[in-house]
Amino acid sequence: MTADNPVKRTDVDKALLGSATYRSLGEQRLTPAEERFEKGRRTVGLFLAPALTVVFLLLPLDLPPQQQTLAAVLLGVIVLWVTEAVPIPIGGLLGVAVVVFLGVAPADDVLAPFGSSTIFTFIGAFILAQAMLKHGLARRFAFRILALPRAGQSTTGVILAFGAITCLLSAFVSNTATVAMLLPTAIGILGVIAKLLQKQGNVADDFDPLRLRVGAALMLMLAYSASVGGLLTPWAALRTSSAAASSKRPPANASASASGWSWPHRSAC
Repeated sequence: MTADNPVKRTDVDKALLGSATYRSLGEQRLTPAEERFEKGRRTVGLFLAPALTVVFLLLPLDLPPQQQTLAAVLLGVIVLWVTEAVPIPIGGLLGVAVVVFLGVAPADDVLAPFGSSTIFTFIGAFILAQAMLKHGLARRFAFRILALPRAGQSTTGVILAFGAITCLLSAFVSNTATVAMLLPTAIGILGVIAKLLQKQGNVADDFDPLRLRVGAALMLMLAYSASVGGLLTPWAALRTSSAAASSKRPPANASASASGWSWPHRSAC
């Protein structure tokens, strides 16, 4: 590597070093047919979302006006999310703005949930995940998982080992935080696999490791294992605390002990 001709890191190198991040479909390398499909999907969603919202507002439903308006806005936002006509975060915030603009609820009531402690828990979890990416911890975890006995001998072993680790961690840490922490690890594992495929000449140098088929299995294992692990203890699932915060009263299982809670679900992990 020289100053005039620096070595350019590929997507595989970035994933291997823990500096790769999630990219939307529009940011990934797509075939011409896929690009045409994505462009058409976004165009349809851009016009379909407001059209469905207006049509739902005009339907003679037996609902209070505010409820019908809120349902119409929700329908439009769902269309924006599914079609990715606009970035998903913008679609969600756009729905909040429309709800306030149409007078469904006061702005203070609509924006109050953004100050919930659960939101800050999510933010903290994603900050930790980004720190893992920044300092290359994903690479260390990836090699550690692949080094487990019988785990690195096949893709099935890697997926099962990753699922077991996710399940156990999410039993003691919130499942949302576990997913945020282990997502860089999954990307690191994909980077390792893609690097091996590069050395064998099976993929191009500019191959995107996030498009590996094993990546879909790894992401599904991450999601399902975290959900199962979140059932093992009462403090592992953020949805319990979220429901309690929304209802302003303790959840029905607040008096259950940790052992009593985890016993019905212990065999699932």
